Amino acid sequence: MTEPIGPVGPHASAHAVARALPSGAGHAIAPTDLARIHSGIERARELGVAAHRSAERSSQGGAIDVEGLLLATRQADAAFRMLAAVRNEMIEAYAHSARGRT
Repeated sequence: MTEPIGPVGPHASAHAVARALPSGAGHAIAPTDLARIHSGIERARELGVAAHRSAERSSQGGAIDVEGLLLATRQADAAFRMLAAVRNEMIEAYAHSARGRT
């Protein structure tokens, strides 16, 4: 089974965030913030995997827990949307900082 968001780890998320920052901009992300971002990514991945497994079980003729499936899907969707909002804010902050350097 492939994971919906893909493999992530503490170094992968920290590296991606560091690459998104403008070099020499003088802005740094605190390690606690990176840990929170990583934790959010991991939680969203776990929720996505749980929703995927629940859907697989019901599609393979397993016991269908419609409420559980719906709840798992909504939780995964909410986590993904929150991560997308964080990403969008980071991109906006990067663009703002890049405009300030020109």
